Amino acid sequence: MRTTHSTSISLSLAATALLALSGCDDAAQTSPVDTDSLDGVNVDGTPAKPTGEAKADAWDYRNDPAAFARFAARDFKYTLADLPKDGASANTPWPDTYWPTYQDGINARYTGDEGVNGFSPAEKYDLAFNGWMPDAEFAALKPYSTSSCMGAFDKAYYDKLGPLARYISTKRGNAEARDGVDSDDDMKIDECDGDGYDGVETWWGLCHAWVPAALNEPEPIHPIEFRGVTFYPSDIKALMMQAYNRSRSMILGGRCNTKTPERDETGRIKDPACRDTNAGSFHVVVTNMLGRHKMAFAEDRTYDYQVWNQPVFKYEVTKQEEIDVKKALELIGSKDADYSKINAKAKRFAEVHTRLYYVTESEASKSPKVPEISAYTRTDNYRYVLELDEQGAILGGEWILGTSTHPAWGQSFQPDFLWFSTGPVAEFDVPLDYDHIKELLELSRKPIAEPTDGQAGEGTAFAQLEEVDAVIPDNDRTGISRSLKIDRTDVAAVVSVQLDITHPYVGDLRIELLKDGASVKVLWEKRGGGADDIHEVIPVTELNDKPLNGEYTLKVVDGARVDEGKLARWGIVAELKPAN
Repeated sequence: MRTTHSTSISLSLAATALLALSGCDDAAQTSPVDTDSLDGVNVDGTPAKPTGEAKADAWDYRNDPAAFARFAARDFKYTLADLPKDGASANTPWPDTYWPTYQDGINARYTGDEGVNGFSPAEKYDLAFNGWMPDAEFAALKPYSTSSCMGAFDKAYYDKLGPLARYISTKRGNAEARDGVDSDDDMKIDECDGDGYDGVETWWGLCHAWVPAALNEPEPIHPIEFRGVTFYPSDIKALMMQAYNRSRSMILGGRCNTKTPERDETGRIKDPACRDTNAGSFHVVVTNMLGRHKMAFAEDRTYDYQVWNQPVFKYEVTKQEEIDVKKALELIGSKDADYSKINAKAKRFAEVHTRLYYVTESEASKSPKVPEISAYTRTDNYRYVLELDEQGAILGGEWILGTSTHPAWGQSFQPDFLWFSTGPVAEFDVPLDYDHIKELLELSRKPIAEPTDGQAGEGTAFAQLEEVDAVIPDNDRTGISRSLKIDRTDVAAVVSVQLDITHPYVGDLRIELLKDGASVKVLWEKRGGGADDIHEVIPVTELNDKPLNGEYTLKVVDGARVDEGKLARWGIVAELKPAN
């Protein structure tokens, strides 16, 4: 069961275990943005207001795509005819749960395992890195559970937590739901209802941290044992998300803080912070980032006070048609007789329909989720009018009113803001070290000698990987080939290929998988353009439900000149079917 993000979320007690619902952090608790004095960007990540005359077009300084381009260190084109009508990022952002605050954030236990393997990601980190040694009584203590709201739990459990788990539970978890205090001033104590748990709303969580982590870090592949602690992929992802609680990011557009934005008689939102992102800015960012540079970015999908951040990784323009000014005014619901009151510089207009593909959240898992990315891909369809100058350069735009087939019928429908992150910013008071998490991540993507005992569904997660570190010959049709042999006769339910390749222009590459000398699948066919590197787990459905044993060969060809790269590692990742 899932819920749409455009509506307010209300969960019954019976539904509180559904981790696939989206969410983000309460803005009062933390900011997702830190910019380290970036040129032209405010400390909140928004474009800085010009000291002189503002940019002379329909978007204001908060919606100027040039600021986004500077922050992403990429050139942007503005002429509509020069912008691709489809595109996708070179690497796919990974799904994971948003670690809801009401479930105690990354201190939630999700595996159902006994002993240390059943501990939360925060508890495991404390064991491995913070010198925490729980006493013999700790394992028998019962944490607060939202599935039995206001039920019995052991307060001593929270007294015995290690440094990170204690910090999470106290400052990023559900402490207000179990502290014996009326935390939301509604004359009730520690209640649970449709609005949350004594003021801890169900949509709060780490989506603002999940998104930049999924954009910047490759997905963990297999469970690892480190200092006597087993870390599953979602344990590592949870810790990485916490490290990205603050990130070097910039926001394009204003942050809407209104639950129900006021609209005029045409259905157009009045508040500028709730009316953007400007439609012209949206088109420029989407087509340049995904279409030209093959780089994913983030969006807040809803224009009210809730924040639903999602990684955007693909788009397609389904309609692009030049129209006259009369049609433009009709589409945006304007009662003005001319367009000069909206944008006096606009001389030409285009009606555009764009489908945006984004990654939604998953449940926490012991296995990687990118191989199942189609199950976690959703789409939004946006309709807007672009305002152009005489030469066809985009100056701005307006969102088209909704239709009877759209959930925003009779209203304009648009994302609240777009944003991009370049990496995490350490929080001085959090007992968590990004370098430790990177070490775990790297280990989870390296070869392992034996299949893990991590259970993925009813089967077993398996990975056989090879360290290569070999140069890919430049402009050479022969390329490089590397083989590995798997002797296991288990039947694989899901098979994927892990790729770790360093290359400054991945659009030069063609990558093919063979088994026992026969071609199975072309994994990469000169896509990704000028994007850097490949860190992917690519599904190979052709090998599903078949015995795993055989000789696998990876062939990598760089068919263009100038840019050179290396195959760092590759291998087979599978979920094995349980033996009968």
